[in-house]
Amino acid sequence: MVRSWGTDKQIAVALFILVSSVYFATVVGVTSSNDGSHYALVRAIVDRHTFEISPYLDFTEHQDYALRGDLRFSDRPPGTALAAAPLYALSTFLPTPLKQPPSKHDAENLRMIYAVALSPLAAASAVAIFYLTLRSYFNRSRFSALLVSLALAFGTTTWKYGSVLYSHALASFVLWASVFFVLRSWNQPLRWYESLLFGFLIGFAPLVEYTSILASMILGAAWLIGTQPIRNWWADQRQRANIIAFIVGAAIPLGFLLIYNTINFGGPFEFSTFNVDTSIWPQNQGMAADFATPLLTGLQGMLLYGLDNQGLFMLSPLALLGILGLWHFIRFTPRQAVFILGLFVVMLVIFSKSTTFNPLTNDGRYLTPFIGLWFVPIAFWVDEVYSEQRGEVWSLILGIMLFGLLFLSTRNQMVHIAFSWNYDFDMTRLRSMATAPENISYFLSTLFPNAVNLLLLWLGEGGLIGISTILMEWNTRRSQIRQPGIVAEVS
Repeated sequence: MVRSWGTDKQIAVALFILVSSVYFATVVGVTSSNDGSHYALVRAIVDRHTFEISPYLDFTEHQDYALRGDLRFSDRPPGTALAAAPLYALSTFLPTPLKQPPSKHDAENLRMIYAVALSPLAAASAVAIFYLTLRSYFNRSRFSALLVSLALAFGTTTWKYGSVLYSHALASFVLWASVFFVLRSWNQPLRWYESLLFGFLIGFAPLVEYTSILASMILGAAWLIGTQPIRNWWADQRQRANIIAFIVGAAIPLGFLLIYNTINFGGPFEFSTFNVDTSIWPQNQGMAADFATPLLTGLQGMLLYGLDNQGLFMLSPLALLGILGLWHFIRFTPRQAVFILGLFVVMLVIFSKSTTFNPLTNDGRYLTPFIGLWFVPIAFWVDEVYSEQRGEVWSLILGIMLFGLLFLSTRNQMVHIAFSWNYDFDMTRLRSMATAPENISYFLSTLFPNAVNLLLLWLGEGGLIGISTILMEWNTRRSQIRQPGIVAEVS
């Protein structure tokens, strides 16, 4: 068991390196007013030590900003900028890029790439945690866990938003780290510092995406209800310590958000998204206006196609296998299935009701952090149906269906990215040949404009892995000195 767990950790690290490398190579800089608004706040925090972004208003394309009198702020939740700011600040001491990607905004700033690097690192971390969750708490085979993790990484919009400084990559990391803690607590009690970290994640989620407040409430309730009966929450000393640590952890980011709102917009519950120029964004006049889409219309757009929005099953046909995996998931682990699928359905309904579920990106991007929840049943389908010994014809049909849908989903993501803002793939430049080397070269150069800078990423990741290995080795030796009998028994 010890060796198996160590191997899973190594696979997760390798998966992180692979996914982050592809995402980082896909980075094209700041692509639009949305990530421009996040980036404007990063620049304001690091360069001017303020939340006011007037000098960087061009990055928002004079539309994605909040206002209070003559002052201008990002209309995005502040969490993404807060997380990217340390990377941007450290870039002063880091190597300059070998080649600056063709960013739409601030292209001359060689430090910009480090702020955007947050998204590849966060999204790749989410995929690695997703893999460990399938292995540790759903008992999936390495084959299905790794296959579905790669499908999540490259066959969904996780790829696109793991390469741009939108909020969804960081939201994915926060969600899957939180889900991991919840499922861990159902198997064994959390230590107080784990509860503190879990609470911080729960509290930080709304700073990344305001709608995640609902997901945080569900995750927190699942942790409390799933660990002990309600009557024992406060009676058990360890659980009492965990609850206190959880509250303290959650209070830190939530307290910051209330202070941020008060300082910038005049009240603790004055969120940036409702302090925009409503002549540009009339749907942000209030909650009723922001969630006014007819549910069936929104569901059609989020899952299939509608209002020029490519839904989940349209962009990621592999997600259709989640339907086939539902029965196996529910039969194998009903409590976890209710938790995972319930969270997905709640967030799907919320985003389907939103009037901005298709804010010109044509892909229902707000659902991106939660797609992995729907992919869990696919891992069950792979193990329970695809991997079973069957006749040759049936195995061939299942193989074509699985890998055909995976190929089609990956192809869709590549084309979707190539046609996205600031990638600008031009089909008129293609020769009328299916496999002309010029066509392939042009498409790959459009898809991976930052590939030349991968050395910077690998140097940073190599350093972090090296430091982590040294610390783990030091901790192991320390444990051997303290408890030599236990170590000998494990060996």
